[in-house]
Amino acid sequence: MDIRTESRNVTMVPQWQEEIEGRLHDLQDGHNDILHARMILERNRHHNKGPKIAMARLVCNVRGGTFTASKTEETFEEAIRATFNAMEEELRTFREKRKQRARVESARRKPSRRVRFD
Repeated sequence: MDIRTESRNVTMVPQWQEEIEGRLHDLQDGHNDILHARMILERNRHHNKGPKIAMARLVCNVRGGTFTASKTEETFEEAIRATFNAMEEELRTFREKRKQRARVESARRKPSRRVRFD
């Protein structure tokens, strides 16, 4: 899995980097379907935004699709956790649908039993 992190208008703290990498490996655990993941942390400087200035966006390229989760919170720690919770839900539903689709496909491909009489 290729992991890339980027920060805009804020300096990346090593603690955030470790948490991002750890959570990405937890998302990947047992599935090995995430090809590329990109995390962007951005501090919004707009005056009308209020106290929620920390934005985290996670883009995951998975075999069969691309998923994006983005959350804006008061702190970057909260934004990172909320983003990963949203991505976990997205990947869980995608994997369940993929598993169900695979079961249907395999049921269609079963050859019919033919009895030959010689």
